[in-house]
Amino acid sequence: MEADHDLVCVADESFMACFRKLAQHVPHGETHEAGSIFSFSTGLPLSGFNGCVVTKEAQPAELAASLAWVAARNVPFRVWVAEKLAAGLAEVPTSYGLEPADSLYPGMVLHPIPDAPALSAGVSVVPILEPSLDEFIGVLGESGLPAELAHRLISPSFAADPDVQLFVGRLDGKPVGTSIAIRSRDVSGVVYVGTLPQARRRGVGSAVTWAAVEAGRAWGCDTIVLQSSVLGLSMYSDMGFRTVAPYVVFTDSFPG
Repeated sequence: MEADHDLVCVADESFMACFRKLAQHVPHGETHEAGSIFSFSTGLPLSGFNGCVVTKEAQPAELAASLAWVAARNVPFRVWVAEKLAAGLAEVPTSYGLEPADSLYPGMVLHPIPDAPALSAGVSVVPILEPSLDEFIGVLGESGLPAELAHRLISPSFAADPDVQLFVGRLDGKPVGTSIAIRSRDVSGVVYVGTLPQARRRGVGSAVTWAAVEAGRAWGCDTIVLQSSVLGLSMYSDMGFRTVAPYVVFTDSFPG
């Protein structure tokens, strides 16, 4: 149980660290910490990139003050609350018109890190280095993210950060998937894993995830953290990830 408690703390810290790193590199990005609540704003008009994260005991008044800080930035936002704390704080996000998503948002860990399997036929993964971001940005564009927002989100300074590594997955030579590894001390987080619809179920998603896992191993990390969508949960479970830190997500549009 003690080991699981430690992994929960690691998962929570990595989750917040990834948002912190992103806010550090976007224009007008800001972070705010009050008591046990971490808040951030990227300035992007996407609710998944602004909000509050609550992983430790907090009073409703503390969350209300943090949400007021985010709301003042005039961006859509979400609230992520550790499952065990959600019932006591739910009235605060709902006062902003946010409602809990139908399913929990799993914070998952891979520990220890196993060896990566062989790539599926036709699949390759390449690291993307600044200033050659076109391939990564292009996949985001094909997935529906407007180019202007994609360039703000994946900036040259973000790609050049020594604690960040971007990957693109290719299927038969065509860029169709992405992942990002973000290091926080001795833990590495995996974010922005995605595969274009026409290339799914071909091994691309797992390949770009393993590439980000291997980046963490190369940094000397012994634990990898990610947060899973419903779509990716079975894939990550098959890779050996397990849920240790489920969050309730309060949002007005899910996903988005």
